[in-house]
Amino acid sequence: MANLIVLLRHSGKWNDECNYVDFSIEGILIKEYVSFNDLVASISNQLGIDLSSKSIKIQYKVERNCTPMEIHNDMGYRVYVELKKENREFGMYPLCITTIEKELVSEGSLNQGNIVQIDEAVQRYDSDTDDTLALDFVNSGEAIGVFKLDKDLIISKTNQREVMAGQMYNDKATLKEVMENYSISQRFQFRVDRSNAVSYALLCISEYCEWRFKASSFNKLELFKVREFIDNHTCPLKDKVYEQRQASSSLIGGMIRPKLTNHKRKYTPKDIIDDVKSDLGVDVSDMLAWRAKEKEMNFLRGKPADSYKKLPGYLYTMDMTYPGSHIRMGFDHCRPIVVVDGSHLKSYYTGTFVSASTLDGAGHILPLAYCVIDSENDVAWTWFFEQFKIAYGDRENKCIVSDRNESIIKFVSRVYPNVPHFSCIWHLWNNVYKKFKKSHAKLSEIYFSMAKTYIQAEFDSLMEKVENVDIRVKEYLELAGYKK
Repeated sequence: MANLIVLLRHSGKWNDECNYVDFSIEGILIKEYVSFNDLVASISNQLGIDLSSKSIKIQYKVERNCTPMEIHNDMGYRVYVELKKENREFGMYPLCITTIEKELVSEGSLNQGNIVQIDEAVQRYDSDTDDTLALDFVNSGEAIGVFKLDKDLIISKTNQREVMAGQMYNDKATLKEVMENYSISQRFQFRVDRSNAVSYALLCISEYCEWRFKASSFNKLELFKVREFIDNHTCPLKDKVYEQRQASSSLIGGMIRPKLTNHKRKYTPKDIIDDVKSDLGVDVSDMLAWRAKEKEMNFLRGKPADSYKKLPGYLYTMDMTYPGSHIRMGFDHCRPIVVVDGSHLKSYYTGTFVSASTLDGAGHILPLAYCVIDSENDVAWTWFFEQFKIAYGDRENKCIVSDRNESIIKFVSRVYPNVPHFSCIWHLWNNVYKKFKKSHAKLSEIYFSMAKTYIQAEFDSLMEKVENVDIRVKEYLELAGYKK
């Protein structure tokens, strides 16, 4: 069964703001699947509380300013365990243990006594056990570990600047990233002498340098403690300022991750290079910046290959559930307008994403069909429109709207000989914008007013204004066809 580490405050007091102050700290190691009574027995044994004359009240705070929640039965303990599993950092969801004299409880009064709570920012330990771990066996027979630490600081953030022997790190991954940042800030390089599940040893890249760093796991937990750190370089300057290889793709990826969460933001390798130079003072290559971005994109959104692997199973299930059928998504109750468009895929898997959409009765966009094709060519568009016709058939007064792609125009007329085709006003405006750059600022309002009017006289009046601004734009629109 998995262990959960809980740090405890005790011998303090609550103030008026429901914050615990003037405390000492100890820690316990609890099992995931034990009872509430086991938890009480473990805490009372560690804190030396005599349960024959006293009882304990166990509380914790989910948020800093909220009212503490009390653990008083097995269900309450299970809720707390689930919260701790979601965030295993020591400073999260601290336990607060109040000792109460039993005779006072019987009288209905509460005497605030020894309280135990974990600090949310800095955790210090209070004992002389020299990193030993003792196991207490409670009544149920389940083992609950209890430990005390002395003067060590649990470090869970990777922005730690100072490194010294005796420090305690949340896990090996945190320690590695701290050391990478440290080498960059101190302008030197290290090489890994040993790295496994229980140890992490580094040496200076220079063979004869005295600099060395050793850390190992603490009591076979995820914690890593710095055992030895000789921060004295005796290597030549040229070795210290050699190409900074500690600026790894993982380190850079962790730094840029917040900037990649918004999928609409354009964040190029050039932007990454500039940010790394500004934040770390290190020059990195285009390839390293690109690799860091790819790694973080896969971390945030998953790998494209994993998504594609799910398609065969999805298609098989669809075919077994609805053999030989198509899913029709209420097109009969929507406007008889089908907007077709394609978008080039620029990721590892190339191709073109094409789709057909319409507007529902509320004016919202409703996707009707989509697929990925190799490119926008005659064969691909023919297949797409044929499949669309099989799925949705013909409909009275239907029209198809798209950009001026020649393959679309040609094969709409072949697959749907009686269905008119119209040009998308937005795509048409983009063409005007690109072709007539000097005139587009004056034409924007006129163009969209003209595209939305239903009165011939008003249209002709607006077209005269277009002609006055730039006659070439009028000629281009005439070539596209006013009716389209």
